[in-house]
Amino acid sequence: MTSPLVGSDTGLVLNCLKACLPHICLSVLFIALGVIVVILQKRVAVTLSFQFRGRRRQTDLLSLVRRAMSVVSIAALCLSLRSLYVNLRIEEYVQLRRNSTTLYEDHYVDPAGVAITPPQEKKNLIYIYLESMETSYASTDVGGLQPEHNYMPNLTAMAREALSFSNSEQLGGFHTCHGATWTMGAIFASTSGLPFSFPVGANSMAQHSVFAAGCTVMGDILAENGYRNIFLCGSDADFAGRKTYYEQHGNYEIYDLFTAREEGYIPEDYKVWWGYEDIILYQIAKDKLTALAQSGQPFNFNMLTVDTHHVDGYICPLCGDDYDSVTGNVVSCADRQIAEFVQWCSQQDFYKDSVIVIIGDHPRMDSSLVEGLDYYDRTVYNCFINCDAPDDVRMVNREFTTVDLFPTVLSAMGFQIEGDQLGFGVDLFSGRDTLSEVMGFHVLDEEFGKYSPYILEHLA
Repeated sequence: MTSPLVGSDTGLVLNCLKACLPHICLSVLFIALGVIVVILQKRVAVTLSFQFRGRRRQTDLLSLVRRAMSVVSIAALCLSLRSLYVNLRIEEYVQLRRNSTTLYEDHYVDPAGVAITPPQEKKNLIYIYLESMETSYASTDVGGLQPEHNYMPNLTAMAREALSFSNSEQLGGFHTCHGATWTMGAIFASTSGLPFSFPVGANSMAQHSVFAAGCTVMGDILAENGYRNIFLCGSDADFAGRKTYYEQHGNYEIYDLFTAREEGYIPEDYKVWWGYEDIILYQIAKDKLTALAQSGQPFNFNMLTVDTHHVDGYICPLCGDDYDSVTGNVVSCADRQIAEFVQWCSQQDFYKDSVIVIIGDHPRMDSSLVEGLDYYDRTVYNCFINCDAPDDVRMVNREFTTVDLFPTVLSAMGFQIEGDQLGFGVDLFSGRDTLSEVMGFHVLDEEFGKYSPYILEHLA
């Protein structure tokens, strides 16, 4: 109820109302019944006579009903509070906020304080965030968690043919850490090497004029090295502070729902889902990339898909009906679209000078296709295309998180990083153990969730 809604999908509100409406109606009926009982009790006497141990007794039936309703109300309230306590993990939250961490003082590496050397021949970057794309959508025989279908065969093939880091011997990925479990958190963590731990609501950064002023992030580094930075999304870029972040860290050119209207890709009153669907997003991406390639300036092109967003996903004209699950059809469609886009890129002149990085932003936020699956087992997809890597790089059985993508992406572009670490992220191509591998994921994740004065003093 307190989350900002500007720029979001209004369907989320309707879904919440649909979920809550039966409970609200039941509560209203129960309250109405209680009021009726109280009114009747003052106006009429309804007695119940019964025989007990040989003696006839009488009791006020309405009073008995009112007491019973009071007991039911108290019991329902207690059960609701218990559910709230468990599902929102209140005890864990309180414990984490009461305990401080020295993780920042002990392990944080400020990117502004280390040497980051670009390659002689700078490579372009096409950085694609696939909404909610986790490896759980693949079938169990290739490393996923689906017993019958592989909803992402093209992404599976790309991970095999290119480079993909895995937590197992098969298709796998990275674990989402504290502060990166939603889109803006994931974008921030993957480009800064830090969890989103600022003292604001997860998607409330649009209400602030400054975003992570003390941080040196990927956009800053690439802009300093002569790159032209672009961010493309199919929604309102202001949502969750994305526009503020990208503009203040790398002077990104922003293309979103409103620029798509201005440039004639969609009508002025067009809006579906979060803005416009991925069919249009990919067409705009092709046009922008073609123009960027002609400029001769190295570019960093970031884009964020949206069709696979919860709840269930968005059925577009390209989606088939091969599966009984709406989400299954949406994921399958997203898989085909990204494969077609990468194929298109491979046929362009700029491809030979470009690195393509494809990652999911975080695991699904609803239970479609993942109901009953352990959250820890649901790793997020990653793939590095057209990049040079050492022959002995460790690709499998890795333990890593979203923060490790920051130095790894720069390394994939040919940048040399002093010490192989930026923020809390470790370059996976370097062969050095990540903090997750050194400390253990659960220990590191818990430390990420604790309070640190360092954030306010140096990073915010």
